[in-house]
Amino acid sequence: MIGAISAGLMGMVTSGLNNRLTLNVVRDRQYAADAAVESAIAEVRQLDRSAAGSCSSVGGSPVGGSSVSTLNGVVIRVDWRTACAVVLGGDGVVVSQRNAVFSACVNTGATCAIDVVIINAQVNFEQGAAGGVTKTFVQSWSVVR
Repeated sequence: MIGAISAGLMGMVTSGLNNRLTLNVVRDRQYAADAAVESAIAEVRQLDRSAAGSCSSVGGSPVGGSSVSTLNGVVIRVDWRTACAVVLGGDGVVVSQRNAVFSACVNTGATCAIDVVIINAQVNFEQGAAGGVTKTFVQSWSVVR
């Protein structure tokens, strides 16, 4: 009887430890993706709006709209693309909305495919009259995996 109880208890402990290891891997991947997206947002915020960061641009930087970083031993790739629109300002003037959509995934050397994205974020960069970014608004942030 004691042997059966001990075997059952050992099975539960082993199962719990295996589940914990799996959760650690997922958590480390999500934290790394979160930090990589934050870093990419800061990078895109600093871009020259007259060229690489403008709404007429396809990507977000001279390196093709992506960045790679490592955290917790996980190498994450962040791709971004502009998603610009125009809105009518409070004074009745049409204002350009400079938005960027960021997608983070484990780096495989290729663009992040939709089915492997860990985090998606859409960010609005408010541009002042002088051309620089004055405010940054996170419009959406979702952990997909």
